[in-house]
Amino acid sequence: MRYASQPLDSSYTLYLLDADAAPAVTIPKSHATNRHNRGVALDPLIRQLAQKHAVDVALIRAIIDVESGFDSNATSPKGAMGLMQLMPATAARYGVTDRSDAAQNLEAGIRYLKDLLKLHDGNVALALASYNAGERAVARHGKRIPPYKETMLYVPAVLARLQTTHP
Repeated sequence: MRYASQPLDSSYTLYLLDADAAPAVTIPKSHATNRHNRGVALDPLIRQLAQKHAVDVALIRAIIDVESGFDSNATSPKGAMGLMQLMPATAARYGVTDRSDAAQNLEAGIRYLKDLLKLHDGNVALALASYNAGERAVARHGKRIPPYKETMLYVPAVLARLQTTHP
């Protein structure tokens, strides 16, 4: 697996457009405003929990933005729920009783992210891959980003969001 900003050979597939390029999908202004407003409303809680668990607030915000668009009622087709899109097993592991409760979801998601960062010795890309595909998937693939399309799109998407807040 190689990531490149330009085709290196005939197997090249575009997964993420340059941040300066036109977006592939136009988000209606009302959706963007709602997303922004939800993010602003959650900011004090996100900052408090980020500080409590010593996890970068910008990384947490980037994950939430990609995972749920700051919508605490977001549900994925695979059954993940809430701001940080917790799967039932992960929620149970961290004592969550209501995955749509913003405080519980954030607390558990941030604790899980902290555990993944520790597991991967601070390697953010591998922690993100584990967050998306699962710890076992990353281990099965030799501590590399698994070759799953969703995960190969997810990791750069979060890192791109993080880059916009950490120039």
